[in-house]
Amino acid sequence: MNFHIGKSGLSAFVGVAFFVVSSISHASVMMEGATDDVVLWPSAKTRLCAQPDSAIAMLPDGSMGVTTGIKYSWPGVRMDFLSGECDLSQYGVVTITLSNTTSMARSVQLSVKGHTLQGRTPGGSVEVPPHTVGKLEVYLRNMPWALNKPVSLQGMCGYPYAVGSGTTFDLRRLTSFHIFLGQNGEPGGFSVHRISVSGSVIKQKKLSAETFFPFVDKFGQFMHDDWPGKVHDDADLDKARCQEEKWLEEHSAGAIVDADRYGGWMGGPQLTATGFFRAEKIDGKWWLVDPDGRLFFSHGVNCVGVGADTGVGFRESYFAWLPEKDDSLFGKFYMRQTRPAARGFYNNPSHVPYDTYDFPRANALRKYGANWWEVCAERAHVRIRAWGLNTIANWSDPAVCGMRKTPYTLCLGTYGTPRLKGSMGWGGALPDPFNPDFERIFRGRVQEAAKKMRDDPWCIGVFVDNELSWNSEPRMEEVSEKYFSTVRNVLKEELPNHLYLGCRIAWGSDAVLRAASRYCDVVSVNVYSRQPVRDLPEKSDDKPMLIGEFHFGALDRGMFHTGLVAARDQAERAVCYRTFVEGCLDHPRFVGTHWFQWRDQALTGRADGENFQIGFVSVTDAPYPELVQAAREVGSVMYSRRFYGFSRRK
Repeated sequence: MNFHIGKSGLSAFVGVAFFVVSSISHASVMMEGATDDVVLWPSAKTRLCAQPDSAIAMLPDGSMGVTTGIKYSWPGVRMDFLSGECDLSQYGVVTITLSNTTSMARSVQLSVKGHTLQGRTPGGSVEVPPHTVGKLEVYLRNMPWALNKPVSLQGMCGYPYAVGSGTTFDLRRLTSFHIFLGQNGEPGGFSVHRISVSGSVIKQKKLSAETFFPFVDKFGQFMHDDWPGKVHDDADLDKARCQEEKWLEEHSAGAIVDADRYGGWMGGPQLTATGFFRAEKIDGKWWLVDPDGRLFFSHGVNCVGVGADTGVGFRESYFAWLPEKDDSLFGKFYMRQTRPAARGFYNNPSHVPYDTYDFPRANALRKYGANWWEVCAERAHVRIRAWGLNTIANWSDPAVCGMRKTPYTLCLGTYGTPRLKGSMGWGGALPDPFNPDFERIFRGRVQEAAKKMRDDPWCIGVFVDNELSWNSEPRMEEVSEKYFSTVRNVLKEELPNHLYLGCRIAWGSDAVLRAASRYCDVVSVNVYSRQPVRDLPEKSDDKPMLIGEFHFGALDRGMFHTGLVAARDQAERAVCYRTFVEGCLDHPRFVGTHWFQWRDQALTGRADGENFQIGFVSVTDAPYPELVQAAREVGSVMYSRRFYGFSRRK
């Protein structure tokens, strides 16, 4: 997920929105509808048909085998309703039992189709290990609120809508389910065992279109509902600040047992201290080793900082409060954007230039006073230690990293270098590593960074680029070889003391991963799934891996979009976090997990419309206690679990 130019994540990649929430805990939300499990396939009411560049065949166990080629972007199988359409509005969950029939982990995805052309279609994905059975679950109704009639809402990936109005997906008129693989440049395959629906749907709270505007309060929160932890006035902010200060004081020792100053493991073996981070394989498991020679697992979070601005230009009616631009206290949190966004409402030239406003910064001023930035920066380090984390990861505030109190990663890019023609995708055109200007421009950028942190022991390593569009380039192998080798050579010459952490691969063929393994010290991958089942393919070099991004979100605290992998509520979100990180701790190759991101995105969306509930903290700088507790529990046992294979608690 590119913090600067934005994306709709995997939803952009597969062309569907991953709204996957089933039930939430707020009292105003009730459950209604059917609960019985109903089999859709195998059934006399449906049939499975092959997608383009795909073939299907019944297997002896009764499942439908699917093999996929490389010519079509979304190969797989389609389940059609023989009657033409089906009403599933009384069901909450679609469950697809399937198997990965290949030797590599693959992401199998679902898009639910219907007669409605507008609105967000339900969908989701599951990462399935090789030759393993998995379950893909998708929650059909995704919003706790519904309007009585349509209103014009722009610039947000998720928002309340009017059911059955033509502005949203109509669950009463479904036509087909598309089950498919995202194209990675290589043939694939899976088998479908069973497709069913079950469970109750959310009874949505009805909102009046006549009184909906404005719907954002002065704190940047949703106005038309309430939930635990919502801020109603400045006194609530002050109360929350005092309560957390007491909590942080009580937990100042940190959650990681036997942690050294870097967050490494003093209770483990003492290795050679080189003064910088390195990767080392010990007893069959990869580890990072901190500058003092202690084993280190990078338990971190992206985008550590204060801001989360949102476009207010052309949308002023959304907000109950916006200060005057010359307001001596709050006017300074406006910004003027002169470039179109990557996509969405502010990609339209008629909406550019436009003003943005930063509600989190305004809230920080209210909460912490005139020296709010200093307080927030210091508190970030204290929180990270208390929460059982030990890494400030990608796209974080350089000034916070520069305090040298928590290990951090550096983010560099090859932007501005020549691009390969025709290699378009989410990440834009691929850089052209064969052009001499590629190395020259990139080297200059690295040299500038080296002036500040060449000899900084707190820097773990360097990420270069993010989620490049590898699958759009027919020469996978040739381009990736040249790209990774050139980047590595520059980094080792200009920043020899720091690890090359790769390019945060979200999608890419085996050839790309193999090339990354040859030249990266650590191969980074962004995984939006319930389980971290990624691994390096056969014939790769034996290298460690790191999760550059993952997250889970829920809609029980006033937000409009769950992000790319949803949970029912904050309690399930915490369980998902713990399960994911524990999966990496148990995997011999992974040396770190970096959550995306520190703070919830703005309710009304960043420039490209993402408005995900994916933060450790809310727009009012309030930590989500369930997620914090999950991180603390993982952090307290992560070293003993990884080293011994089980958890040891003091």
